[in-house]
Amino acid sequence: MPDALCGVPVGAKPLAPLLPDGQKLDQSRKDLGPRSSVCALSVDNKQTVYLTDDVTDAATDPVAVQHSTLVRMGNPQKAAIGDDARIADQGGVAVSACAYEGRRQKFVTLVDLTSPHPVPERTAERRKALEEFLRAYLPKALEARGCRR
Repeated sequence: MPDALCGVPVGAKPLAPLLPDGQKLDQSRKDLGPRSSVCALSVDNKQTVYLTDDVTDAATDPVAVQHSTLVRMGNPQKAAIGDDARIADQGGVAVSACAYEGRRQKFVTLVDLTSPHPVPERTAERRKALEEFLRAYLPKALEARGCRR
């Protein structure tokens, strides 16, 4: 288990419950400009987690923008993470206001469990693991992106 997830030093503990057993974990990060990146995790060459980080303008409602994605992930429910968050059966989104390049912005993390058999197997446990992951990941990702609370 890595201590960093595509450059974000989140530690292995929050991520481990979301990954299936396997021999080889691969990370692939792609920057989509200075304000956005994607990170894909694969276990034994099967993609299991897809993560996006974006800095957007302060007037945007990222949860509303991601509504159809969250519905596709299953039963999104509000969660107490950052300034706004939703946890669904197979993913979630968390939002935090921040200062980026001298302007008020919002930082958005979307995590999508892409495997047809997401881990943990039981939905309630998976939702709890997603919430704990996002709670640990969001402040570290903000810092890594240079977005200050």
